Amino acid sequence: MTEAYILKHKDENCAGLSIENSDGSLSDYISMHKSSAPFLGNDSRELVKKWWLARCVPASRKMMQRVIRLSKCETSGQYLAKNLALSMTDCYWICPVETDLRWDSVNLRKIGPGIGEKIPYHSASTYDPNASLGGQMEKYWDLTGPDPILVKTAGGHFGQQALNELFATEIHRAQEQIFPYVTYSVRKTEDGDLQSLCKAFTSDTRELIPAMEVLDSEKRHNDESLYDSYIRICSKNGIEKNYISDYMDYQTIADFVLSNTDEHLMNFGVLRDPETLHFIDAAPIFDSGNAMFFSEIRREPYKSYELLARKITSFHDTEEAMLRHVKNRLIFRADALPSAQEVRDFYANGGIPEEKAVFIAGSYEKKVQLLTEFQAGKTISLYYEKQRCKKGLSEQ
Repeated sequence: MTEAYILKHKDENCAGLSIENSDGSLSDYISMHKSSAPFLGNDSRELVKKWWLARCVPASRKMMQRVIRLSKCETSGQYLAKNLALSMTDCYWICPVETDLRWDSVNLRKIGPGIGEKIPYHSASTYDPNASLGGQMEKYWDLTGPDPILVKTAGGHFGQQALNELFATEIHRAQEQIFPYVTYSVRKTEDGDLQSLCKAFTSDTRELIPAMEVLDSEKRHNDESLYDSYIRICSKNGIEKNYISDYMDYQTIADFVLSNTDEHLMNFGVLRDPETLHFIDAAPIFDSGNAMFFSEIRREPYKSYELLARKITSFHDTEEAMLRHVKNRLIFRADALPSAQEVRDFYANGGIPEEKAVFIAGSYEKKVQLLTEFQAGKTISLYYEKQRCKKGLSEQ
C-alpha cells in the first residue's frame, strides 16, 4: 500500500507523491508546480526518487538505526516520511493529503526548542530534525540554544575526524580569503569521544541547494566538464562567474592540501533565497572530516606518487584529474600553510598517537611540496611522479 503526500516548498505545492508504506520508498511523482521543485524545477520522476534517497539517513549510522527501530520503522525512508521529510537545511517537506498543515506549524526552526511538546498531526508522525541528516558520522542537531548547532561525534580513529574539522577551520582562517567556510570547534564527551560543533549556515532566508541538484537541473553541454557545467549553472542563477570559478578552484586546492577524500556532490553547493529562488552565494565550505589520512593504519609517510594514487569522491576519483580543472592556481596561498612540525604538534596535542601524527605531518609535507610545484606551473601527474620516484628524485 502507498500513502499520498504533497511535496511542498514552504507552502507552495510542488508535486503529488506516493510513498510505499512497506519500505518508505517513493513510488510515484506527479508534477504540480515545477519552478519550486527540487533540481531547480527539473522535476522528473527519476530525479525526485534520487532526491528522496539522498534525503534518507544512511543505513550505516548506528545511532539512527536504534532511533528508527524505536520509532517502529524498518527503514530510513519510512522514518523520513514519518517526520514529513523535514530538514534544517532547506524548506522542502511532505504534507499528508488529508491535512491542511502550514509551513509555520512544522518549520523546525520555529518549533525546534519545543519539539518535545509539539503535538504531531496524528500519532504516526514525529518531528525529528535528524531524520534527513546525511553523512556517515554520528550527528544530531542541538536546537536548545539561540542558534541551531550541528554536533558530530568522531568515535573512532582517536577522534581525528573532529580534529580535521578544526584543522580545516584554521587553514581557511589563515588564508584570509573572501570565500565562506564553516567554523568548527571541538569538545570531548564524558565517554572520551571527540565531537565537532558548528552553527547552522542555513536559515529561514537561506537554504542549501547541493551541487547534485544544481548539476542535475539541466543537461550538460557535450564539450563541457561537470566542473565547468556547475560553474555555468551557478552563474546563470545569479552568482558572478569569476567568483564561483575562483571559489571552486580554491575549494579544489584546499581539498588537495587536506587530502579530503569526501567532496561528493552533496558536500558542497549554493545558498538560495527560498522566496525568490535566486542564488545568494556559494555555500560555506564544510565537512572536511574525512581528510588528513584519518583512517590510515600505515606509519611511513606517503611518497608523492602514492598520494596521487589514492581514490577520492568528487567530480572525479583522483586528485590529479581535479587539479586539471583549476584555472586560478594562485587563489590559494601556500605561504599561509602551517609547517609539517606545526601539523604534527596539532594532531599530537589533540590526542593522536605520536607515530600517527608524524605520519600525517610527513604526508602533508609532500602535499605542500606538490602544491608549490603546481603553482609554479608544473602539471601534477601520477605517471610523472612514479617516474621521478624511480629515478630517486622526488623523495630526496
